[in-house]
Amino acid sequence: MDNGDVIPGLNEDWTFAGCKLMEWMSGLTASFLLSTQFEKPATVMPLLVFTWIGITLSMAMMRKRFPDEERGVANLFCVTCGFEPPGIPAPSKLQPLWSGGRIHQVRPNSLYAQLGLEELRHMKAEGRGSLSRF
Repeated sequence: MDNGDVIPGLNEDWTFAGCKLMEWMSGLTASFLLSTQFEKPATVMPLLVFTWIGITLSMAMMRKRFPDEERGVANLFCVTCGFEPPGIPAPSKLQPLWSGGRIHQVRPNSLYAQLGLEELRHMKAEGRGSLSRF
């Protein structure tokens, strides 16, 4: 289609019930691992099927929470384990010396508060390029 139309879902992976093949296989693997704990797995088959479908759907829901899907899940897992995700800067949670997030209150004993820099943040400009106190 060279007239600029976009075909929705053209590059999406195969899904069944909104879950990708990897998620179905992960749920099935977890169900098989659970079946090894029982002497007669056939007696607990509803539990195994519930485990299979439950894990599959929960993995799909977690993946869909992120705009970049699998990469977002991998980044969340990396941050939770305490190491930097590959290929992007470390999140502020993992950077003890600097954080990109705003703070609501400055500690009174910090150098920022001792120098009185908090007052600069609340100053209003009078005209172009000039500050009221300077």
